[in-house]
Amino acid sequence: MTKKSQADPRIKIAGFQKNSFIDFPGKIAAVVFLGGCNLACHYCHNNKILAQSSNTLDFADVLKELQEQIGFIDGVVISGGEPTQHPHLKYIVRAIKNLGLLVKLDTNGTNSQILKDIAVDFIAMDIKAPLEKYTAVTCAETETAEIQESIKFLLTGKTDYMFRTTLSPYLNETDIRQIGELIRGAKCFHLQQFVRNEFSDSHPIVLWPHSKETAKKFEKLLLKYCTKVVLRGF
Repeated sequence: MTKKSQADPRIKIAGFQKNSFIDFPGKIAAVVFLGGCNLACHYCHNNKILAQSSNTLDFADVLKELQEQIGFIDGVVISGGEPTQHPHLKYIVRAIKNLGLLVKLDTNGTNSQILKDIAVDFIAMDIKAPLEKYTAVTCAETETAEIQESIKFLLTGKTDYMFRTTLSPYLNETDIRQIGELIRGAKCFHLQQFVRNEFSDSHPIVLWPHSKETAKKFEKLLLKYCTKVVLRGF
């Protein structure tokens, strides 16, 4: 039986990618981008959708596209921006789930209650830095108690999850060790390469990415704290 889901025509999103083979572990997925973010990380590659005003696409049209892809994709990744900032996140998740598709949520972990309440199949949480460096890396004041609460929730395993860190040039070996302490006992951690772009280069101090050799060193260090470490982009 063909699954159908109706979307409120007033709901807007920032972008849509029909398929991805790398954003949902072990799955073929579409990607829905929700505009608006409470951080402004210096390496952000989605910096054009940091404002809520970037939500200009009709979600109803995207939902129709998703209906047409049933049988070709396994699920949908909801990314941003920061999806938990979107006023209709729960509605969007429910509409996608009604199609029989899995949902993965990408988040910075600053809204722990939403993570606890949202009915998704997988959560990928970015750990930006050790707690005391969050402001420097994210270029925004951050309630680090929320970060800790989100980590604590994910480590319960009630929802499948992974943690991720972009290897910002601001981070050093001590920082990586402190991040490891934050997520001690985690089953999966992705360490992603920092890639310079026009947004990162617009900041007062332009720094260069860490080498692959350094990343391998950090990988070995992180394996003391979690079961599996994946290097991406090195």
